[in-house]
Amino acid sequence: MNLTRAFSYVFDDPDWWQLVLVVGLLQLVPIIGQIAALGCILYTARAVASGSDRPLPRLSQFGAVFSEGLYGAFIYIVYYLPMLLIACVFSCLVVAVVVANGNSEPPIGILIGLMLCLSLLFAPLTLITQPLLIVGSGRYVQTGSAGAALQLGEVLALLRRNPAEWLVLWLLSILCNIVAGLGAIVFVFGALFTTAYAALVFGHLLGQTVRYVSSPSSLL
Repeated sequence: MNLTRAFSYVFDDPDWWQLVLVVGLLQLVPIIGQIAALGCILYTARAVASGSDRPLPRLSQFGAVFSEGLYGAFIYIVYYLPMLLIACVFSCLVVAVVVANGNSEPPIGILIGLMLCLSLLFAPLTLITQPLLIVGSGRYVQTGSAGAALQLGEVLALLRRNPAEWLVLWLLSILCNIVAGLGAIVFVFGALFTTAYAALVFGHLLGQTVRYVSSPSSLL
């Protein structure tokens, strides 16, 4: 995997700042900003996987980028649906405890216990969901089908064939999240633009991984 290329390719296009500026400012808009960042990841990954030398999306292609983001958001929601359902159940339990106590102060011990149980459930679920989501996203980039990204058997097969590559990509996704937050150190709103940049970097890394695992040599 070419890390140097992933972090530098953005600046090959003299108009790179326009895309980063627009996607960065969109982070101020809930949901829309996250969809735009997801679109950057998937659009770039598809371009890199297909061998494009200039995979950076242009501002004129933003419609296609946002469309990719909508598919990506759908995939994310499905993968995180079990965790969302568990969170809803625990929220209902908390509300039930509060309502059962009426006007009296709710038992803090029970509420803390519920939150602790939720945390203990979420920790392993997150460690399972995140890598599967990354592989599922790679399958979407491979096939162009959101349905294919949700075929757990195929996703697991893709993971089993090249576990090291997907593990490295998962660790790099954590690095990209760190990069995304670095802007806040310099200036609070800087994180908006480092988030956009980190999405483009991770898109390149995802595209490199998809291209490698799709090559004939990786199947041997």
